Amino acid sequence: MRDNGSVNTGLGDKLSAFWGSSVRATVRLIKNIILRGISLIRRRIHEIKNRPQRKDISKVYVLVGYTTKKHVDDKFNAERRMIILRRGLLTLIFVLLLFIAVNRFISAVNYGELSQMFGFDSITDFVKNDPFSSSDKSITATADTQQLSSDINGTDESA
Repeated sequence: MRDNGSVNTGLGDKLSAFWGSSVRATVRLIKNIILRGISLIRRRIHEIKNRPQRKDISKVYVLVGYTTKKHVDDKFNAERRMIILRRGLLTLIFVLLLFIAVNRFISAVNYGELSQMFGFDSITDFVKNDPFSSSDKSITATADTQQLSSDINGTDESA
């Protein structure tokens, strides 16, 4: 009865075969996703268990293949020398840039203009009337203090 030449029966067979294979493929995919997830988790756990223990932040090398401990130590020492060299060069560049900047600034400063701008010719003129200095206070400083205390109290001791 299937092969009676009807178009409808051929289409129905094709659709049922398509749906059947689609369902089988979907079920196989779902089963494989679950099995792949389980094997991934097992693989990760196995990798974590077999890692060498790290006691500090340094790299831990695992000897694989034809590598020897001497080769690994030489590689580690070479990396360490490169880090020290890089830090030293960066420090040297920073010091040179600082030296160049200070040299340019000192040569660009006109001290005659600064003394006119701030009103003193030397540091001793600037520090001479410093109220916070550790040297003996002058008489004018104590007189100023008495004047301030009398202004605060409201009395006039100068009269």
